[in-house]
Amino acid sequence: MDTIPDGGRLEQDFGVDSLALAELLTDPEGRLSIVIQDEVTGRPHTIADLRALLARLVPSGTDTA
Repeated sequence: MDTIPDGGRLEQDFGVDSLALAELLTDPEGRLSIVIQDEVTGRPHTIADLRALLARLVPSGTDTA
């Protein structure tokens, strides 16, 4: 099984443009009942940034599966 490296760059390595990033962030909002505000979070550039963002926003003990 391949893993996605934390240092993977969303735009350069995975081709995630601004529209794809918006879609990528909308899914967890619906699934986890959170709000991801651009002004507060900034734009994640790497997989590690995205994981850290979600870790800050998801309440402790929430099932993310």
